[in-house]
Amino acid sequence: MARPREFDRATALHDAMNLFWQRGGYDRTSVSQLTAAMGISSPSLYGTFGGKRELFDEAVTQYAQRPNAPVAQAISAPTAREVVARMLEGAVAEYTDPDHPLGCLINADPSLGDRRDEGRALIADRLDRAARDGDLPADVDPDALAEFLVVLLNGLAGRARDGVPRERLLAVTDIARRAVTGAAPA
Repeated sequence: MARPREFDRATALHDAMNLFWQRGGYDRTSVSQLTAAMGISSPSLYGTFGGKRELFDEAVTQYAQRPNAPVAQAISAPTAREVVARMLEGAVAEYTDPDHPLGCLINADPSLGDRRDEGRALIADRLDRAARDGDLPADVDPDALAEFLVVLLNGLAGRARDGVPRERLLAVTDIARRAVTGAAPA
């Protein structure tokens, strides 16, 4: 007869997500580090999650579904200007939040290019809609603007991970927001 699980699966998954995030992804995190952080044995990890890869994939999915994910929050804004402002300000708030590792898990791991592309596609779709609605100037390429925003988000995540203070990153986003939207300084 199998022994009952002696740990909370959701808590263990959350702990694994934070460790992958803190250490910079899949390849930089060992099974022994995971089991120590999760407070479980290797057999429990494999028996519950299938393996390190499956655990990582589930942790990334949990990370992407967090309600404060900057792209998900921003794309529902009514105007392109608000999309940009919410995305950039939300990213800085999320990437510098002291309640979890700094930066962005999806940005930190080189193997997650497909996930980064999915985020870029969400941004591009929203900006395409803004262009069709006349909410972007006619000379703005929505696809290039989406790429610009992704590059900026990646840079913000990296600099947050490096310990750049929130106020400094917000100053950068203010410059970018004004450049993109033509808005006056905040």
